[in-house]
Amino acid sequence: MTLLRAESLSCTYPNGTKAVRDLDMVLNEGDLLGLIGPDGAGKTTAFRMLMGLKTPTQGRIERTVEPEYTAYVPQVFALSPDLTVEENMKLQAGLYGLKSPQARITELLSSMDLDRFRHRMAGALSGGMKQKLALCVGLLPKPRLLLLDEPTTGVDPVSRREFWELLHQVHDEGVAILFSTPYMDEAEYAHHMLLMHGGRILDQGTLDSFRAKLPGLVVKVTTPQRRKVQEAMKAFAPMDLFGEGEIIRARFPEQPAEPLLARLSAIPGVEKVVRSEATLEDFFLHALVEAEEEAAIHA
Repeated sequence: MTLLRAESLSCTYPNGTKAVRDLDMVLNEGDLLGLIGPDGAGKTTAFRMLMGLKTPTQGRIERTVEPEYTAYVPQVFALSPDLTVEENMKLQAGLYGLKSPQARITELLSSMDLDRFRHRMAGALSGGMKQKLALCVGLLPKPRLLLLDEPTTGVDPVSRREFWELLHQVHDEGVAILFSTPYMDEAEYAHHMLLMHGGRILDQGTLDSFRAKLPGLVVKVTTPQRRKVQEAMKAFAPMDLFGEGEIIRARFPEQPAEPLLARLSAIPGVEKVVRSEATLEDFFLHALVEAEEEAAIHA
């Protein structure tokens, strides 16, 4: 069953900035859908329109799930810093119109490992704990649909992992989830992904489908002389080339693998060359280049 559908959804600000352009999206029961893109891609504007907090310039939104069964966790912590964890929960339960919510509050705080912090001021919580509290509040009415706008931005890696373990538990309980993130590693938690840049959807699919569409051969080169080796590799005309520490990752045009690996191994300073599986970041960069080339043709 479709819970949320957007067709040709667009938003242009009064200054002429086109924040979102022709967004098409379908979220069904049981989905775990990711809206993936860097800062400024239009993700937050899209979420605000989907939640009815901003009027689209054009397009249509169809919701089949009742508003009271839709929860939204914004990017910025929006609960009162001057109330305790439990006081915030009770306040929000009252706003939801929940009767006798104490058992639900205790259940959620325990599941999020926040029970021992119930009397701590929300403003004194760490970034990860604030996000857990925001998630607790969103789950109070037992929603069918949960929207999370960059839920782990500014959260440390350990808290990010714990938060995602909690989200998977929520999803396993039957809640459909739409989340946005700029983190490519986090994006891979999604069952289906929409890659967004400059207000547009570059492509959508799964990690496997993106890998199948990505042309060329991806390799990892290990060297203590990264800059020198990168310069030498430019003679091989790679489509993408970037490095981190002593590892260089490169994607080359379609060609036989073994001769290429042998030529790379012969570069002075290279210690090891292996084939590598393409990442979501590889495909995102490829899709972005293709979109820019197409835009230049039609300019």
